[in-house]
Amino acid sequence: MQSKKLKIKKNDKKAVNINIAMSILLVVVLSFISIGYALYGQILNVNGNITFKPQGKIAITNVELISSVNVKDGSIPTFTDNSIDFNLSFEKAEGATENNYQAIYQITIENDTFYDFSFELDNFQPTIKNSSGEVVDSTYLTTTFDGITLGEKIPAMETVTFNLIFDFNPQGDDTYTVDGNLNTDLQEEPHGSLMGSVPDGATGDLKESLNHDITQFSLTVINTFQSPREFTINISDTSHFAVVDASGNSLGSLTINGGTTETYNFYVKRVDGAVFAVDTFETGIYLSYSESQNVVCGNVTITVDAEDTEDRTPPQISNVTATINNATSSDTSDNKVGSVTLNWTGVDAESGVKKYYVIVASSSETKTYETEDSNATITITGLADDTYTFKVYGENNHGYKASNSDIAGATSAAGACSISENNKFSWHYTVAYSQSSQYMKTLSNTKVNRGYNYTTTLQTNANTSTYTYSLPNSITVTMGGASISSGTTNGRYQYSNTSGSFTVYGVTGNIQITARASRSQSGGGCTQ
Repeated sequence: MQSKKLKIKKNDKKAVNINIAMSILLVVVLSFISIGYALYGQILNVNGNITFKPQGKIAITNVELISSVNVKDGSIPTFTDNSIDFNLSFEKAEGATENNYQAIYQITIENDTFYDFSFELDNFQPTIKNSSGEVVDSTYLTTTFDGITLGEKIPAMETVTFNLIFDFNPQGDDTYTVDGNLNTDLQEEPHGSLMGSVPDGATGDLKESLNHDITQFSLTVINTFQSPREFTINISDTSHFAVVDASGNSLGSLTINGGTTETYNFYVKRVDGAVFAVDTFETGIYLSYSESQNVVCGNVTITVDAEDTEDRTPPQISNVTATINNATSSDTSDNKVGSVTLNWTGVDAESGVKKYYVIVASSSETKTYETEDSNATITITGLADDTYTFKVYGENNHGYKASNSDIAGATSAAGACSISENNKFSWHYTVAYSQSSQYMKTLSNTKVNRGYNYTTTLQTNANTSTYTYSLPNSITVTMGGASISSGTTNGRYQYSNTSGSFTVYGVTGNIQITARASRSQSGGGCTQ
């Protein structure tokens, strides 16, 4: 297979930067006759540096054979602006293992015009002949495009590159020539635009106090297409206003003829249920048509009757729950190592919640905390062992919150202030040894903080000339009044009957240890 790149050198293009007030497209210049410079200045509002360059053309700029199977050497394509001669011959090479025939061409089309074109082709019906000159059924040859489809737009001033794949499946091995040109049929798409403008300073009045239910505006539209266009008039603030006809009904699509300028009256009314916090609204007007979804046409000002929309109802609080956390320190002499996480539900559908207040009350003190956490949660630290209640109330974005009576009378039900159940929380626990720990060395009682491990070494009485003492094979451990099992995860214990090492992991309650050693007579004898 041979592959050769063919290139076309483009003519250099010169650009001139000119400071002007607006683009001088021919259709705009001609339209000045009917609508005048001022309206275009209002609609287009173009100024600054504009670059002009010569109008180019749309053309094939490169065709290259990029992949082939059983393609005869010398099958190098040639092309013009709108036609390709592939010069394609299929021939199975001597010793070739591939039985299929395929040629893949990469094609580049450059649109150097100011307009969009759609990609179309003339009917491509190549003639295929074998080495004897006999015509072969053309249905054995199939063509596939990769990277483009028929009818696809080639935008102005852009280049597209795609592949054309020939697959050939003849009845036998031979040399086959494919004659015939592939001709493009690039269709220039309709070009132009709709432009619109409402008058500067356009105002309307929709005050209910004056029985004004509908207000009128005008819109001047320019159609630079040479054919009619349907369009709709839209308003930006759809939560308050709607565009309607003179009867207050929804305004459908309008039609403007090609190459013309028309002025249309349209009307605006209040949306049912709309609430106005201020008495003057400025909102945008835009038009839409098939080639463009949003053409800005300027702003209008509408006066209304402002209503008192201030939300004076404090947020509603419910489901206040408190979850104990592990101690914040292992220091058992520190009285205030407690931590609790509070969660609740806070709702203010009208203006939203600005912040929450949390009242933490124990037998000894009451403190108030503030949080703006949108997840409605807070973690309180520095707590001592005690019984606690937690009250939560909120403040909305207008500054309204629960009253003193709401706070004083709070219950667990939803309300301006809601309270948790009474919670008895402890973070300091005792470790005690059973008095029945016979033959064990007495260990003093001690303390451990919630979430931390307790570790010690169990020991027997000292051996004497009469008796020898041995650690028990097993012990009994309770935590928080419930028996716990052996293991190394939180809430379990680990004990060695050879070394006496003992650990309770992740303590969450008072620890009680019962251990009974055995005793035997030195030098032999019975064991007790």
